[in-house]
Amino acid sequence: MLWLEFNMSENEYYYGQGKVFLSPVNSGQWRWIGDVSSLKINFEFEEQYSKRSIGGRLVNGKRFVTFNGGNITATWFNRSLENLQLLLRGKFVTHQQSWTTEEFKNIKSGMTISLKHQNIRDVFIENLNENIDYTVDCIAGSIQFLTNPKSQQLFVEYDYSGVSGISILNNEPNDFSLRYEGINIIEQKQINIELYRLSLDPIEFISCIDDKSEFSNVETRLQLLPDLSKNPKSDFGQFGRIIQFNDFINILYDDGIAYDEKYQFAY
Repeated sequence: MLWLEFNMSENEYYYGQGKVFLSPVNSGQWRWIGDVSSLKINFEFEEQYSKRSIGGRLVNGKRFVTFNGGNITATWFNRSLENLQLLLRGKFVTHQQSWTTEEFKNIKSGMTISLKHQNIRDVFIENLNENIDYTVDCIAGSIQFLTNPKSQQLFVEYDYSGVSGISILNNEPNDFSLRYEGINIIEQKQINIELYRLSLDPIEFISCIDDKSEFSNVETRLQLLPDLSKNPKSDFGQFGRIIQFNDFINILYDDGIAYDEKYQFAY
């Protein structure tokens, strides 16, 4: 006795949740970009029509689609340095902890100066006393003078911490691949979407001070481009693919299979 076991659902409702990953095109090195509250794929096309005359009046005789494309809109919440590097077309930089001396002239009482570095400590100015002649904002890297220095030339010595950061608009844009690993929570079915090649649009703004009772987000837009390294006649073409996984087929038997030596079984 032999039978096949299938689990099939006719539910067509969809409520999606999942994770979004980015990778340099065709590298296979995927990075989760963090919390994404919205992900939408918008398709675009352009068309032309040929005209023909019927009874002395022009009508559209045939329709030609001359362009296919699309874009992806997403709402990002995670402001990791890796994400900001992509969004701001920046370059990741690191500076090691060290110390330095800066020169200032013509300092007056009430004046505030900004040092080249922030997050500083152990500030020393010869012949001046901290909290009497000046105060220091170590995080901001600034010094406010409370008295008039006797010398018109001051040397400020201090230590500064190491930093990690990114430059802004300092790199050329790169193309990326996107993978959405999602699930239809209506029926707990997994669905994966992979887009082979995308170009990230420059972002229009990043909110720094908020007056809303919700976390700040970043609205992003990516243009869908063909991956010319792929065969356009392959099963999934040059733009991307949507995959729903079928259940495994289980072969169950009761030790009564009659084997006629025509088939091979995988163990």
